[in-house]
Parts: sequence; structure tokens; C-alpha cells
Amino acid sequence: MVDRSRSRLTSQVFDKIREDIVCGRLAPDAPLSEADLCQQLEVSRTPVREALIKLAEEELVVIYPHFGTFVAPISLEAVTVGQYIREKLECALVEDAIKRMDDDGRERIRANLREQAAVVGNGDAFYRLDNVFHALIAELSGYAGAWNAILRAKTQLDRVRYLTTQDSDRMAVTLIEHQMIADAMIAGDVDVTVAHMRSHLRTVFGHLDGLGLDDPRPRLPSRKRGGRGNSAAQDA
Repeated sequence: MVDRSRSRLTSQVFDKIREDIVCGRLAPDAPLSEADLCQQLEVSRTPVREALIKLAEEELVVIYPHFGTFVAPISLEAVTVGQYIREKLECALVEDAIKRMDDDGRERIRANLREQAAVVGNGDAFYRLDNVFHALIAELSGYAGAWNAILRAKTQLDRVRYLTTQDSDRMAVTLIEHQMIADAMIAGDVDVTVAHMRSHLRTVFGHLDGLGLDDPRPRLPSRKRGGRGNSAAQDA
């Protein structure tokens, strides 16, 4: 029998560590100590260990047996692939959303834009509402489950997106881009809507320079003579 309480706890630990990585609170190459995570999250080692394994499967952490566990660097290849998948799916979803759009859908889109406008300057809140905007389009298309596929595909992409959404000027520009997409959707203009969506999703490429994404390998701390490496990660 599946231990549902343990599974829920592992999911909670996974979600928390994943959020901290995506949002940059855990920086690329940072060592992850199981003991420290257990203390911070007030859980036992088992859910932490299981969560780290799941995070490794998403390529958000790298586990080196007998050495340690580290936050994975942002992968340029994964960002590019994630953006490609996201663009293909979201351009199709927004086209279908236009075909199914009703008065309720139009009002929900407008309400989300009002919420975004109210939080420009608050990076965390704006990032959340940005995702809600795109998830809403998937819902209105009739294929809400496609958003889960997009979320899985854009994990590394989100690490770059979060960095850019912390700038108030960038938030204001993103809001304008969302407004352009929404206006074209509400007007029922498929070609213009898809063009605005594609342009909006490709803006991430303008933020990649200077992020040091050339080498996908973690920059590990050197081993000390006679030791096992970074002490903070030995128990991970």
C-alpha cells in the first residue's frame, strides 16, 4: 500500500526546493546538505532524499555519489529546448482559445491583466500572475492539461524568466505584451494573436547573454587532501 502521507510530504519538500532553485534562492552550483534541508524544512531525511532524486530527474540538481549534491547550473540547451516546446504549444493553445472564447473568458483575461498591473514592482507576485495568464489561455483553449506539459518542459527556462521578472521595467514591458496578446484574442484575430505570442515568448533570448550558460557542468569545489570534498554536501 502506498504511504500517501509520506508521498505528500515528499511532494511538499520537492515543491519547496524546486521553487527555491527556480527563484534563485538556491544559486547554481550551491551545495545541498540533506542535514541542513531536514533542519530547515523540519522533516526527516527520507522525504528530502526522495525529493532530491526527483529534482535530479528534472536536471535541477546534480548528485555525485560519495561527494555531494549540488544545484545544477542553468543549461543553455535546456532553456532553448524548453522555449521551443513552449512556443509550439502556446501558439496552438492561444489559437484554440480564440475559437472557444466567450464573455466569461474575456472577463477572466481582463481581470488577470488588472491584477498584473496592480503588482508591477513586486517580482514574486508578478511572476505568479504571469504564469496564471498563460495557464488561463491553456484552460480557455479546452486543453488545460497541456499547461502541465509546458511546466515540465520549461523548468530551466523559468530560472531565466524569474531573473528577468525582478526588474520593474521588464515587468511593465511584459504587461504591455500580455495586453497586446489579450486585445488580439478578444478581437478574434488569430494571426495577430499568434504573432504577438511568439514575439513575447522569444524575448527570453535577449536575456541570455552574460549568464554564463556555455558550460553545463557544475563547478565543483576542489577536494581537500585526505578529505571527501565540500563538507556541506557530504551528507547529501
